[in-house]
Amino acid sequence: MNKFCDITVITVKAGNGGNGASHFHREKYIDRGGPDGGDGGRGGDIFFQANENINTLIEFHTKKKFLAQDGGNGQKKLMQGADGEDLILIVPVGTIVYDNKTGKKLFDLTNHNQQVLASKGGRGGLGNHHFKSSINQAPTLAENGEKGEEHELKLELQLVANIGIIGIPSAGKSTLISRISNAKPKIADYPFTTLIPNLGVVSMKQFDKNNDFSFVVTDIPGLIEGASEGKGLGHEFLRHISRNQFLLHLIDATSTDPIKDYQIINKELEKYDKKLSQKEQILVINKIDAIDEKDLKKLIKKFEQKFKIPKDNIYIISAITGQNIPQLVFRMSEIVQKETKKSPNIETEEIDDILIPIKARKKVTIRFVRKNINPKTGKGTVIWDIYNERFEQLVQMTDLNHREGLERVYHFLNRLGIKNALRKRGAQTGDRLRIGGVEGKEIRLRQ
Repeated sequence: MNKFCDITVITVKAGNGGNGASHFHREKYIDRGGPDGGDGGRGGDIFFQANENINTLIEFHTKKKFLAQDGGNGQKKLMQGADGEDLILIVPVGTIVYDNKTGKKLFDLTNHNQQVLASKGGRGGLGNHHFKSSINQAPTLAENGEKGEEHELKLELQLVANIGIIGIPSAGKSTLISRISNAKPKIADYPFTTLIPNLGVVSMKQFDKNNDFSFVVTDIPGLIEGASEGKGLGHEFLRHISRNQFLLHLIDATSTDPIKDYQIINKELEKYDKKLSQKEQILVINKIDAIDEKDLKKLIKKFEQKFKIPKDNIYIISAITGQNIPQLVFRMSEIVQKETKKSPNIETEEIDDILIPIKARKKVTIRFVRKNINPKTGKGTVIWDIYNERFEQLVQMTDLNHREGLERVYHFLNRLGIKNALRKRGAQTGDRLRIGGVEGKEIRLRQ
């Protein structure tokens, strides 16, 4: 059975950077070889890449966590650890990526092979040879690798098509899309045969050998009265209509009340999103092979009078026999080309591929916290939370139990101006400094 999934939540974790090595050159007859610990390798990144040949997120419904490879640790003789392999996650064109915790929209993948960085791998730690100086010829300090970014992301699929085919169940949407495009949906003579949207590419060459133009159509299944409130299947797929340039409204000429069918679908579009009801539509009356010609003329006249639909915007076809299909397809092609010229970048948004801007490294946020307050004295444990990407990275990659490592952290505390900022805000010697709000990543403010 062909399953469909268009919303899912996953966790992506980039690779950790490898640890730098602490090592000294040891070789017979060579005195004072010096530090030669190599650097750790970079952790693998995680990317999303859009592919127009798939139309479901089912692969991300069954597997929820994706990990990139860690970088290798540094070795002796200045040998650098291997970089971790990047992980590329293939998603359908039309996938929107949100931060699941904040709801912020991060990426919108609307083009084939478009690639974005979802999670950045950690930097490899420096080996001890980097810390050699005139006053410290034999440093034992080496950096730990930086942890890779981890994010909880919501993936939402909104299929990208030029034309959306709408209509009540069994109006003939699947039959039409199979006749005009390369899509091969399941077709049967009962409602709700189509359980997932079908995407198809219409090549104009099959109707005109000299015409190289092509466009994408999709059928939206399961629209019935109450779909916008969750009835039937349509509520699962209404969101996909938002990306369509215009709609083809398919009417079953053999229905007991085609006028009511038309009203029901348009009402559901308006309830779900008023913008959908304002999209341009062309009306297509299907199954004309099964209706008397006089009844068909009466039906057309009703649509013209009741809904003020121009005569040239109403098409009559038989998806089964192919009657009038070429004329309809040429009209569809004409509208698509006109709409594309008006808005060539329809539903496209420029979004930064990197989740954390580089500029954030320059910002320092300091938050004052007081814990375990004595109700009599009003005093308690004083904690200063320090938020700065570069400083947090430094502390994460440094062994705070190592004397040289701790001295390095205090050096950068001064160099970045954080110590002066703390003093200006009233921080006292001995106050606890918590890095990035993380328990366990703490130092004491020194004189």
